[in-house]
Amino acid sequence: MPKIVDYDKKKQEIIEKAKIVFAKRGYHDTSLSHISKKCGMGRTTIYQYFKNKDEIFYHTVGSTLEEIQTQVEVIVTNEELSFTEKLKQVIHQLTEGQEDNNTFILLLETLLIINRGTNEVLEKIKDDIQKLKNTIEDLIKGAIEKKEIKPVDSKSFAETIYTFIETFTLKKISNKGDSKVKVEFLNLLIDGLKI
Repeated sequence: MPKIVDYDKKKQEIIEKAKIVFAKRGYHDTSLSHISKKCGMGRTTIYQYFKNKDEIFYHTVGSTLEEIQTQVEVIVTNEELSFTEKLKQVIHQLTEGQEDNNTFILLLETLLIINRGTNEVLEKIKDDIQKLKNTIEDLIKGAIEKKEIKPVDSKSFAETIYTFIETFTLKKISNKGDSKVKVEFLNLLIDGLKI
C-alpha cells in the first residue's frame, strides 16, 4: 500500500529546512542538491513540491516574513506598552530577536535579488517588507499622536529605522561591530524625541 503524504505539511518541512540551508550558504551557493540532502530526499522528489530553487527560496522568504510580521504584531498589540516601548521592542525583535535563525540574512539576500528582477513572488515579498515598514511608521505616528515623541516625518523615520536594521544585520554577518550597542544608540535617538 502506498504511503500517504500530507502534501502541505511536507512542503512546509522543505521550506523550513531550506531556510537553514539558504541562511548558511546564501542563495547563489545553494543548490537543489544541498536542499534535498538537508531534507533527506532526492532532488526529483523536491520537484513534486517546487518547480526550482527560486521557488523554494521565495517561499522560504515569504514564510520568514510572515513569521516576523506575526512577532511584530504581538508587540504592536500589547496594550501594556507605550508606543516608544513598542517601537524599541520591534527594533529589538528585528535585530537581536532573529539572531538564531539568520532571518535577516535571508531578507538581505532577497533585497539583492529583488533589485534584479520582478515576478509575482518578488512583488509579494516587496509587499511584505513594506508591511513591516508600515508597522514601524504606524508606531511612530501613534507615538506622535499620543504626544510621546516630537512630531517627525514618520515615513522617513520609519525608513531610517528599517535601514538601520538592515545595516545591523550586515554588520552582524561580517562580525564587524556590536549590533547591541548600535540598537542602544537607536533607542537613544528614539528617547531623544520624547516630549
